[in-house]
Parts: sequence; structure tokens; C-alpha cells
Amino acid sequence: MLSFELLARIRKELSLTGSALYETIVAIAERVNRKVHVLRLHGQATTILHQIHTIHQHVGQRIATAASAPAGGFHAQSPSDPGPLEDIVRVAAERIKGQRAALQLVERQIRELKIELAHEDLLTMQRELGLRDAAIERVVVVRGAPVIGHPIGEFDLPPTTHIAAVFRGPFLLPLSDAMTLRPDDIVILVGLRHDLTHWLPYFQRPAASKTA
Repeated sequence: MLSFELLARIRKELSLTGSALYETIVAIAERVNRKVHVLRLHGQATTILHQIHTIHQHVGQRIATAASAPAGGFHAQSPSDPGPLEDIVRVAAERIKGQRAALQLVERQIRELKIELAHEDLLTMQRELGLRDAAIERVVVVRGAPVIGHPIGEFDLPPTTHIAAVFRGPFLLPLSDAMTLRPDDIVILVGLRHDLTHWLPYFQRPAASKTA
């Protein structure tokens, strides 16, 4: 017969396993919800752009009508006419201004959600790399570093270490073997910890007698 102590331990293990499973399910659900929200925001942005296009089209049609009308004909308006051309353009400009403000808000929300998703991906990647004694390092290239001025294709990096990305100011640069680094570039390195420890000084310290 099982002892009460053993039953208590089994119950505790089952409880912990259940909690971990629940947390995993919640995390997946939150990520899916974020992706669905991003898709919805993209749909809103498309709708706003379509509305702006429709306003432009309407104003263009009114201007074309005014240009083709006989002298004074455009001002002979019916009771249902919304008003002079100047009023139409003014109202359209106000509507477009409002739509653009809404579009900027949607775009900002999309960027924030994508940053959250990217942050989660990085955390997941860091955990997985940690299990393999690997890491991601963000390093700022200092002035006079040995790597400056050399094509990155010439770097004698080990097979387990790679340059994953290079930022110059706010811009993500397209990677190529011919790219050369500049001071203040931000380099994202991925590799085994001992290889990164060996290579980081080439980015972080001014050159003495060593070359990349």
C-alpha cells in the first residue's frame, strides 16, 4: 500500500506538471492572439488606405467635372450639391488628415506587437542556445577595432559562430561577405560561448598588433 508521503509527492509532481502545462498553453494562446491582432491591424490599415484612396478619387472626379463644365456652370448647383469646390477640397483634406492619424496609430500598434513577438523569439532562442552552451551577443564596434575596414567574409570565424545581423544607427543592414564594419555599428553574434569570448575583443577593443 502506498504511503501518504509517497502519495503527497506524486500529487505535488502532478500539480507542478499540470501548472507547467497550463503556463505553456497560456503562453501559446497569448502568442497566437498577438499574431491574430497583428493580422487584424493590417486589415484596418488596408481599409484606411482604401478610404483615403476613395476620398482622393472623389475629389479628383469633382475637379474634373468642374474643369469640363461651362463657365459658371459648376456654381449652378442643385440643392443636393454639397457645396463649392473649395469646400469639397477642405472637407476632403480634413478627412484625409484624420485617416492618416488613424493609420499612424495602427502602424504604431503593429510595430509594438511585432517587437513583443520578436522579443519572445529572442528569449526562446536564448534559452535554447543556453542548453547548447551557446549564446547571443550584442556588441558595439569601437573606434579602432581590428574588424573595422575588413570584409566580414574574411573574418576567420569558427563554423559554430556567425554574424546574425548588423545595425547602423536605426537601420538593419543586408548582410554580405563584402560588408565592412564601421565604428558604432551594432553587431549581433551567435555562437558557442568560448568562441564568442575569444572573438568579442576584436569588436570591443582598439587594435594593437592583431588583425581580423
